[in-house]
Amino acid sequence: MKGGLAGGRGEVGGRAEVGGRASRGRGPASPPLGPLVAIETSGAVGSVALAAGGAVVAMRTLGRPRRHADGLIRAVGEVLAEAETRVDAVAGVVVGAGPGSFTGVRIAGAAAKALASSLDVLLYAQSSLHAAAVAGDVPVEGAGPELRYVLFDARRGRVYGACYNASAAGVEQVTGPHGGTIVDVLNARPPVDTIFMGDGAVAHAALLGAAGFAVRPPPAGVPAADALLACRDWVPVDVAAWEPLYGREWKPG
Repeated sequence: MKGGLAGGRGEVGGRAEVGGRASRGRGPASPPLGPLVAIETSGAVGSVALAAGGAVVAMRTLGRPRRHADGLIRAVGEVLAEAETRVDAVAGVVVGAGPGSFTGVRIAGAAAKALASSLDVLLYAQSSLHAAAVAGDVPVEGAGPELRYVLFDARRGRVYGACYNASAAGVEQVTGPHGGTIVDVLNARPPVDTIFMGDGAVAHAALLGAAGFAVRPPPAGVPAADALLACRDWVPVDVAAWEPLYGREWKPG
């Protein structure tokens, strides 16, 4: 079916189906059946993706850094059209929850909530830090796991970070999201084989390198819509109550 943003609600009232039955108010153990729209705009580069049958079938990168609102709705329409999918066939919406710039996460959050609400489908909020760790690529089968420490630049010397164990089985959180300075991160004594990534790691690459750590350059550490779909946390949030995690400028004292 050819798509775009036109079209009414689906035959099951737009509700995401899990295991062949519509699911409301409970967290499924696996993604809902049917196409999923993912939106990620927490950083300088935004993106929109469409997944179907367990694979990403279309993706768009928003072309104007820090101006994601300009092309977001158009990009959603484009991925639906490319995959010949009607908007009323969408079974769920996945959004990058942040942390990130106030404007960036607000844009994705507002768009995702509006889309999920209008279609009456479930909304899934995934950590943008987790998506950034997934963007480092999952190690190939047989390769050993690696520790990935994602750092987002929060300005004025401050970072937001989280650490993940990446293996062929997936990317799992080891240290939860937290804020602090790069000195705080180093004082926590991460293992010497930890790989740092993200714009916060790039901003402090000299200090991390002097401490003996490797910094993996972009696109590793850049949160993207397709990476959100690989985070594997399929617990829906309340569309009306949910708000993204804003990364605000840090002021000493």
